[in-house]
Amino acid sequence: MSLASTSMIWNGQGPVMIGTYDPVKGRPEMGFLTNLYSVGCGNRTLTATPSRETTTIPESCSGQRLALKELETSKSLAVALSMVQFDGRTLAQAFFGAAVVKAAGTVTDETLTELAPGDYFFLKNPRSSSVVIEDSTAGTPLVYVEGTHYEISDADHSRYRLLAHPATHVEPVTVDYAYAGYVNIAAFSKTNVERGIIFSGVNGDGQKGRMIIPRISLAMTGDFGWITDEASELTLGGQALYVPELQSDADFGPFMRIDLMPDLPV
Repeated sequence: MSLASTSMIWNGQGPVMIGTYDPVKGRPEMGFLTNLYSVGCGNRTLTATPSRETTTIPESCSGQRLALKELETSKSLAVALSMVQFDGRTLAQAFFGAAVVKAAGTVTDETLTELAPGDYFFLKNPRSSSVVIEDSTAGTPLVYVEGTHYEISDADHSRYRLLAHPATHVEPVTVDYAYAGYVNIAAFSKTNVERGIIFSGVNGDGQKGRMIIPRISLAMTGDFGWITDEASELTLGGQALYVPELQSDADFGPFMRIDLMPDLPV
């Protein structure tokens, strides 16, 4: 098969995939990536920027110290993926946490801080329902009535507002409630896990290409807009890391693999 010229404009053909680098459980053919998942189709940019550092040896014959030889001291590859569509796992990766699925359940006697009429309060778990608020009166606690003593501001966010206390209420005030399942991310609770990226694309000439970068210390770069007039953009980036297990692999090399599939006759 002969090689055709390659257009420089590439578009994704299928979602960008992120996986976990695992040289024990992974296969070398896949760059030792496991637990691959799609980050969605709303990807703005995916860039891989190679660079090299050099030092120069000057000559000593001309009296002008001209450059005699250039020595290469290192090579590196910077990777950045910018997206506006992503799931909890990717957001957790950006904030150094894990996306943990919390099953639906119930809570008994969650204690509230001392509140004054007009104060808002949140419950520990979002998506709450069947709320029962009581004070600590001995024997028969006083029950808070919705619309009289409190109001629901947003049940999905478990945000409530105290309107008034019953007469002669006794602190502390407690809450019983049920909640639906949700995903929790404890930010900055995990060390950064090495990931890899697989991109499948097609260029303007209809030529398909696949890129696999097995090992990257991905972390969020730049800002993430929680309040913004535009789509919130999440950018993960980092240095591609040397993969010793693939150094002698004929297809990979130490950093990445690129496969081009020109639609040409053999």
